[in-house]
Amino acid sequence: MTKRSGLVGVALAGLLASPALLLLGQGDAPLALVGRAVSGFGAAVDSVGWVFVPQFVLGAAILSLALQRLATKAAGATLAAPPVWLDPAVESALLLGLLGTISGMVQGFVGLSPEELEPGPLVHSLGAALRSSFVGFAIALVGVWAKARPQ
Repeated sequence: MTKRSGLVGVALAGLLASPALLLLGQGDAPLALVGRAVSGFGAAVDSVGWVFVPQFVLGAAILSLALQRLATKAAGATLAAPPVWLDPAVESALLLGLLGTISGMVQGFVGLSPEELEPGPLVHSLGAALRSSFVGFAIALVGVWAKARPQ
């Protein structure tokens, strides 16, 4: 093991451990944080429905690959070609984001007459729908970076 790869390993271990160390110093905060994360996940599923779950899975897979490729490059090792599943995953993230936005917008307007339109709930519903596109585009952006060919 070279000195550079050892330093990269220590830096990555520090990055991985830092959230846990921050949470340990917060007393009861970790439980509150977990509770907020679970309720946030539930709210996201309620707002754009089934689209959020595959987006979450695709995002985790693509982010994991991007971090692996970043660590490999930082260690000075040779990058392998991106896996074959990455192209369809990037495209699926984009399309799921758009599908979630359309679905959320339909939910926001369904069954409303012009007299029943209230700005508050409608803006909330449309904001949740647009977050689906934002998440899809963010996932795809990371995926596009991860599929860059080795130089």
